[in-house]
Amino acid sequence: MARAFNYERAAQVLAEADLLGDQEVSRRYGISVRSIKRYRARAHNDPKLALYVSEKKTVLAQEWAAELGPAIREAIAFLHRAAQKADPENPQAIHAVAGALKILADVAMTRKVLDARLSDHGGAELEAPGAVATAFA
Repeated sequence: MARAFNYERAAQVLAEADLLGDQEVSRRYGISVRSIKRYRARAHNDPKLALYVSEKKTVLAQEWAAELGPAIREAIAFLHRAAQKADPENPQAIHAVAGALKILADVAMTRKVLDARLSDHGGAELEAPGAVATAFA
């Protein structure tokens, strides 16, 4: 007797595979990459599975968006402390601080671009959970 298809599990696998890749998700769930490909093919023809996948992707995007702000703040605080403790005479320390500054500038620029794009899509703000994912969906 065949087991019933587990829509919840298949949808979770597909949603995570879009973010992490098939190899990582196959290891995480103990399934083959081929199984993921079969789930993906089924989602193209099965509206119920496609709906479940869409819902799982929305949840994952909201979780990611909610974690992004605090993670960036923690990273900035760490870099601030590290820059204060760095030896201003050490070329490696100077290089590391300059590299961190460049990365922070890139993040700031990316945020401005995203904010501008989001404002073109109904005024959503970057802090809103899922704003990035839903604005470009």
